[in-house]
Amino acid sequence: MPVESLKDTAAACVAELVAGRGRSIKSFLYVFVDTFVGGGLVLDSHLRAGLHGNAGAIGSLPLALAAHRPLHGGVQHSTTGLPAPPQLLSVASLLNLEQLYQAAGMDITAVADERALQSPWRTHTEAWLDEAAAAVALAVNSAACLLDLECVILDGSFSRGLQAALQRALDAALDRYSWEGVTRPQLLAGAIGSDARALGGALLPLHANFAPDRALFLKIAAE
Repeated sequence: MPVESLKDTAAACVAELVAGRGRSIKSFLYVFVDTFVGGGLVLDSHLRAGLHGNAGAIGSLPLALAAHRPLHGGVQHSTTGLPAPPQLLSVASLLNLEQLYQAAGMDITAVADERALQSPWRTHTEAWLDEAAAAVALAVNSAACLLDLECVILDGSFSRGLQAALQRALDAALDRYSWEGVTRPQLLAGAIGSDARALGGALLPLHANFAPDRALFLKIAAE
């Protein structure tokens, strides 16, 4: 029996492509906020996994320039031992929000339901929203410069209320960027929600075999 293998956030992207907003949007960056934030990339109505299956893996995006030692006398000194810049997943994941709740002695399961926007969780949620939105905005701006995207779709394993709050915070964070020379993509809420990974996994074999141009679907075949 043929087996299809794909990263969980890319599988969630398949669900959005086949059963969600992707039915009417041809090119989009998909952002899925879970324990670790990740994503997927759709171009010309086809999921693009890339050579190693990592296309759209925004969680690995660095949030700053790598540290370096300046030239002295024309000699570049070794950067060994200098810290690497933090990645997006270290700021914009639900794990970060859980850690804020845990440090305050609160129930961490509130990240997945409406309590996240209620007292006493709300104060910590708002702090996370500010940091997460700023980090994801960097990814969106970078992706727009590279790919000239039509849209960014935001979803995750959280309540619709928290999804909407993050969308508003992300929209505000995107306002702080200069869009001169590049088109700002439309920001939309995903239509599938927390079931996207499971649904995408179920749809993956169908999409791989019956997409209009199967050769463009760059799946990773399990050995």
